Amino acid sequence: MGNISNAVAERDQRGREQVANLATYIHALTPEIQRALPKGLDGDRVARLALTLVRKSHMEAMKAGKPGMSLANCTVESFAGALLTASSLGLEPGVGGEAYLVPYKGECTLIVGYQGMAKLFYQHPMAKHLDAQAVHANDKFDYEYGTAPYLRHKPAIGDRGDIIAYYAVASLNSGATAFVVLSPNEVKALRGGKVGSSGNIPDPQHWMERKTVLRQLVKMLPKSSTFAQAIDADERTGTELRQQQRHAELEAPPAGVDTQTGEVSGELIDEPEQAFAEDVPVQDAPEEPWT
Repeated sequence: MGNISNAVAERDQRGREQVANLATYIHALTPEIQRALPKGLDGDRVARLALTLVRKSHMEAMKAGKPGMSLANCTVESFAGALLTASSLGLEPGVGGEAYLVPYKGECTLIVGYQGMAKLFYQHPMAKHLDAQAVHANDKFDYEYGTAPYLRHKPAIGDRGDIIAYYAVASLNSGATAFVVLSPNEVKALRGGKVGSSGNIPDPQHWMERKTVLRQLVKMLPKSSTFAQAIDADERTGTELRQQQRHAELEAPPAGVDTQTGEVSGELIDEPEQAFAEDVPVQDAPEEPWT
């Protein structure tokens, strides 16, 4: 009995140290978060949101007896990649379904939520309307593709029955409209056989399936470069995203160089080389390093 108690105590202590270390790391990463964010967003706020997610994730993992499913158990490389990518897209993780940081086997994966997709869609000047819904057996639903396409959906009141389809529809200020209808099996296949949400994300409204149909729809729509980046980053591991960020940094032109002509638009200033945030020591973090 004593050995079991000691093992639990050691596990809890290790978990607290992981949370403290990652909290210190997030604090050190804040300036890089601020640089990644679009203008008008606050790096300190995003860092606080990230810390809240880490602590919440850790408590849920410990309560479930699965410490490996805590964000604090993820590598700092993958956590930074996911968080900085979300920041560059202007999406706040854990807020209003915009984006999620999901831990799995020591990796942090970025999930762009349905609301995050919608937010980026409406930033385009041509955007007018966007929606994605589940269709149930008792709903009134009819659609047709071709030269005179249409889609009509009137949800049933009360028992709507099983889901028989998903669709996404969009309209633009130009008057153009587009829609996509997929069966549950088609959505499941597009998700690699997965049904439901990722990690511990509650999803009674089937937002993840609706987002899958939305992803198919946006292939036919004009979209901003940021929206295209979100589609590319969605459901990728933070390690992949971090490596992509570093590759982009290496290819970026020096400050003061015109990216169109290659001409120097002023005197180049040599700046001291900054180490990656991963090099910041975290092993001596206090119990509450940052609140």
